[in-house]
Amino acid sequence: MTTAKYWLFLLFLAISLSSFINKEREDVEMIRKNVIRLVINRIKKEHYAPKAIDDDFSRAIWKKYLLVLDGNKNLFLKTDIENLRKYETTIDDELQAPSLEFFNTIFALSMQRLNEVTVLYKNILSKPLDFSGHETVAASRGNADFPANEAERKEVWRKSIMHSVLQKMIEIQTADNKKSDAVAEKEAREKIEIWMDGMFKNLLANNAADERFSAYVNTVTFEMDPHTSYFAPADARTRDAMMAHRYYGLGLELISKEGDIIIKRVLPGGTADISGLLHANDNLLQLSDGSGKMVSVSGMSIVDVSKMIRGEKETTLKLLVRKATGVEKEVTVARGEVIEDENAAKSAVIDEENKKIGYISLKEFYRDFKRIDGAQCAADVAREVLKLKAEDVSGIILDLRGNPGGSLDEVVKMIGFFIKSGPAVLAKSSEKTERYDIENGDQTLYDGPLTVMVDEGSASASEIFAAAIQDYKRGIIVGSPSYGKGTMQMAIPMGKLGDKSKGIPDISYGTLTLTIKKFYRVNGTTTQLKGVTPDVIFPGKMEYLKIKEIDNGTALSCDTIESAYFINSPAAKTLPAIIAAEKGKVSHDRTFDHIQQDVKWLKENEDQPLSLNVKTFKKQLYEVQSRNNSLDAALKLPADKQLKMHGTARENQAPDKITRYQEWIKILSADVYLAQTAAIINDMMNK
Repeated sequence: MTTAKYWLFLLFLAISLSSFINKEREDVEMIRKNVIRLVINRIKKEHYAPKAIDDDFSRAIWKKYLLVLDGNKNLFLKTDIENLRKYETTIDDELQAPSLEFFNTIFALSMQRLNEVTVLYKNILSKPLDFSGHETVAASRGNADFPANEAERKEVWRKSIMHSVLQKMIEIQTADNKKSDAVAEKEAREKIEIWMDGMFKNLLANNAADERFSAYVNTVTFEMDPHTSYFAPADARTRDAMMAHRYYGLGLELISKEGDIIIKRVLPGGTADISGLLHANDNLLQLSDGSGKMVSVSGMSIVDVSKMIRGEKETTLKLLVRKATGVEKEVTVARGEVIEDENAAKSAVIDEENKKIGYISLKEFYRDFKRIDGAQCAADVAREVLKLKAEDVSGIILDLRGNPGGSLDEVVKMIGFFIKSGPAVLAKSSEKTERYDIENGDQTLYDGPLTVMVDEGSASASEIFAAAIQDYKRGIIVGSPSYGKGTMQMAIPMGKLGDKSKGIPDISYGTLTLTIKKFYRVNGTTTQLKGVTPDVIFPGKMEYLKIKEIDNGTALSCDTIESAYFINSPAAKTLPAIIAAEKGKVSHDRTFDHIQQDVKWLKENEDQPLSLNVKTFKKQLYEVQSRNNSLDAALKLPADKQLKMHGTARENQAPDKITRYQEWIKILSADVYLAQTAAIINDMMNK
């Protein structure tokens, strides 16, 4: 090939490559615009209470998306904020056009700043850090301003990195107290650099734009209310799999340790187990992405790694792992069906002197809508109730602590296990009010004494169940005031159907989870914002944290509607006196008083500046750890007062599952809240 022809070939190749890249970029832009168009149209037409998409809405999105990208205010400079201010009142116009000008501009700027900070943090970590001074760093930069210039940004990062290294340094010396400060400091810097390298590598990865775009769309949806959300196609599949307790993957349980992703357990019967190629304590280094390219998982969250591991049935995944021996090995494993039953309903029996109390734990109201024989929590709970009845229990505790909700159909069925007939819950859309009735043919599954445990993490369907039991006076609700989510969402797939005969593929734009109704108790009040206030309140470890619905500025309002007609349970006559007596006992309980004091101290000290002096920081850390240790100790019964418990029949269980089930019972037997609840139901049984 002559020189002229060679250069002409290179020119042609460059033009072709440029055309291909431009075409690919145009395709991505079109897909993103379609996502915005579909999301906005659906919200306008079908959201329970859509907000006006105007300049005020635009200002809110502008401010909140800045914080999504830079929540610690250590990336952008003040000049960046001023330059971006021109979009403050134009985002509403872009959403309705749709246009991606604001997103593309701020994304490009964020990537530029991330590359600058990469150089910055490496420079800071390249030299020993001095922890002998008297500097402090804020526990949170939420109320801080953006750095005025690069020098100020460097100072913010220097202090932040010093705090991270100091924490790691103390961890290292706690594990080996023979290590000097100098040795531990050097080792800590190296570990923090590895962790930050992984984190920034992922922040700057090829899929960064897709991740930030999903976050941008969700900033828009969350401004409507905290539960209207957008799931990109891969995320939507993960959400469905979690709800169904069934997905396609390898069957691995993962943990994160110092930025590394470690296999904690290989699930029996999964494809990883069958292959014999992966084992507990293997360190995952790289995974193949959708195109087969190997991607480092260093610094990734377990959630993101799990997304990569899951996929379509019988597709393969390549993994680069470091074995416990230090040898690195690349393996290929096919994905297979994984049935997740760790969070399925399960039961145990509390043995009193002459009586037995049944206990059922339900971590979520799950249901597999795609399979007739799929997981259904109501059927699982019914099975556990029957086991407990076979044990001849005199009362049942249903534990919904930390249960975030789930299927409305399942919770209505479950209410019918304990209440004979009547409305279970009311729901109001923008057009009408509906009632969901108990349909069990007037045949309950269990009529004896009942208590329901809730806490700040009990939400949605959990609150519907607890509210119905409370309103019908069927049982006693105990624990901490619940989350306060009284809204219903509908999952709406977005995309286009293709034509296989013509070779036209289906196009998925993801799924929009849209708030379409508000729930009301049968007495006409709502759990929205209010949650369910237990009949007997236990001081909670999390009560000072702002983690409830009412702490979301965009949450829908609380109101009332006309109550439904319902008939109280026969237990209504005896419950008020029992509740009054139990409240008195709790108010004089020294353990609960201890818990309240520790929680109060933690709340008062959570925003204290953190010292960067090694001696002072150790003292601060010791104080916080002492309070947390004190709180953990208060929540655990001493050995001589722990509950006597045994398991219910668990047929055909693998040995490792039986072991975990026994460990679960052991943990329960030391639970202060469960012991107090058992005492309450014991009093109910004696009435």
